[in-house]
Amino acid sequence: MKYTNKSKFPLKKYFAGLMLAMGLFSVYLTGCSSLSKPSPTPETPITSGAGAAAEARVIPIRHSTLSFAATGKVAEILTPEGSEVKEGDPIARLDGTETIRAAIAAADLQVVSKQKNLDDLIEKSRIAAADAEMAVALASQELKDAREDRENLNYQRVNQYMLENIQAQLTMAEKAVEDAEETYSFVQDKTEDDADRARALAYLSQARLARDQIKRNLEYAEGPPTAQDIAEADARVSIAEAALEDARRTYERRKTSPDPRDLELAEAALSNANAQAEAARSTLADLELKAPFDGTIIVNNLEVGEIASPGQVMIGDTSKWQVETTDLKEVDIVGIEAGMQVKVSFDAIPDLVIDGIVNRVKGYGISVRGDNTYIVTVDLQQSDPRLLWNMTTRVVFPTATAPEEKPEP
Repeated sequence: MKYTNKSKFPLKKYFAGLMLAMGLFSVYLTGCSSLSKPSPTPETPITSGAGAAAEARVIPIRHSTLSFAATGKVAEILTPEGSEVKEGDPIARLDGTETIRAAIAAADLQVVSKQKNLDDLIEKSRIAAADAEMAVALASQELKDAREDRENLNYQRVNQYMLENIQAQLTMAEKAVEDAEETYSFVQDKTEDDADRARALAYLSQARLARDQIKRNLEYAEGPPTAQDIAEADARVSIAEAALEDARRTYERRKTSPDPRDLELAEAALSNANAQAEAARSTLADLELKAPFDGTIIVNNLEVGEIASPGQVMIGDTSKWQVETTDLKEVDIVGIEAGMQVKVSFDAIPDLVIDGIVNRVKGYGISVRGDNTYIVTVDLQQSDPRLLWNMTTRVVFPTATAPEEKPEP
């Protein structure tokens, strides 16, 4: 049958409408397809300044790589890897400690000996000071007596008191002679061999001899001094003056301390002994590796009998953890400062996210492949037993709030 278009609607318009409907239907199907499949979440871009994210690594709150100060063969390992230690605990020792301990004992003995010598010197100096003070007093008295005796020679050989004493002795001697003569008068007519007469005569002779000696003494005392007497008196005064001056100098040196030369020598000997003991202890300390703080021995690669190498022992205080960024570039560091709160996630522990606070921003950048990289240290606000040293983390810093635009007037 032959088709005849009896409608007034043009065929061209019919096909145009059909194409439009098919196009709309296609759009509808596309929209439905979009609704049925979730679109992927775009990655958060790293923005400059606050809002940056950076790779980091886990580190203990305190950590250190330890090495012996001396070179030698490992003799003993006291703290193996994984052990908890307190500050000052020995970790390992090198050969030679027994020899050094013996040297320390000998040095300590020298210190005690030299200290005793110094103490004895100081103690003896107190006695010497007292003796010197007494010597000054005696020398002063001797000078006073010498000067008085020399002054008396200007008038007579003896002083007035001595002269009066001699005169009194003469008076008594003369009276003794009178009494002896009277007694002898009663027996003088007896024969020479008579005992009474002999005793009376002997008593009379002794009394006369004593009287005559006292007379000579009085004559000498009342006479003027000779040139020799004056010279001897002057010499005595000079000697007394020199002795007093020497005693005063000695006392000045000893009244507050020992003789400066002796004291300097004793102190130098003690100082040298202390230095020897300190050197021995320092040598022993070089042969011992000790914990610088409380923590855990994370790495201990020392082997008994082998030469110790630097960096074989690592200690960390794992009671708290920090993270340090490793790739924070200079375009990201602006705006990051101490006290800023951050979020820290861990590659090895996907379900763990910990709050952190920026502890410090290192002010010196390190060039890495042409970019300046800055280290930011973050304190973790909680711990987790799964955390280990050097684990890889990601730190996300808060996004900066854009400043509000002020409406134009």
